[in-house]
Amino acid sequence: MGGTTPTPTLTWASLLPRSPLLSHSCHSSIRAIRDSLHRAGAALAFALACLLGAGCVASPQKTYVGRRLADLGDCFQASVGYGLMTYARFKFTDWMVAGMGVAAYERYGCRGRYGDRGWEKQRSGDPYIGDVHYAAGLPLIANEEGSDGAGNRVSTLGPGITTRRYAKDLEPADWRGKLADRFWISLTATAALSFELGINIAELLDFLIGLTSLDMLGDDDWTPKPLPPQKPPPDAK
Repeated sequence: MGGTTPTPTLTWASLLPRSPLLSHSCHSSIRAIRDSLHRAGAALAFALACLLGAGCVASPQKTYVGRRLADLGDCFQASVGYGLMTYARFKFTDWMVAGMGVAAYERYGCRGRYGDRGWEKQRSGDPYIGDVHYAAGLPLIANEEGSDGAGNRVSTLGPGITTRRYAKDLEPADWRGKLADRFWISLTATAALSFELGINIAELLDFLIGLTSLDMLGDDDWTPKPLPPQKPPPDAK
């Protein structure tokens, strides 16, 4: 009886080399690429959640989810940009700071709700507004990062005597927020490219405790204060 010959199905597997060694190598490469894509996707989802949390501060949060996202955004710093000259600094809380070099830089990214985004620009919770800052340090002697204007400034004498000045609209609500701001663990460097990466262990604890709706740092309803209208220069017509 004359039956019809089935048409072979073309699959990705049929396109792989027939050699056992080459086939194993190709399968291993595909698995490695797949796993890398999965990890990259998870990292991207986490980063988007952090940026969403940082961007949730344009108005006070009234919902459970909004408050948790805002708390999550406060836990991390991740910014990148460009700069002049060279500078590097490692911080393990405000009580252990070591920086070296001199640089001016402009970076964009997520810095949580208290992060300085540039005094001369109107701020409304947008985590992507840039800032122009300077940094200078000598290891174990002194270190300073901040703004020449009225923005945030962090100064350290020796390895761990640190003082902070906040922009008028970015000062934490009370002593709890100011104390938590001292628990950053971060690394920053500038050499044409400028970046900063950090995590705040006190804010992370606030986020985890906040899952039970308890507000350890009292910042669930905090939002940047609106800036007053800028006055024109005296000689403006």
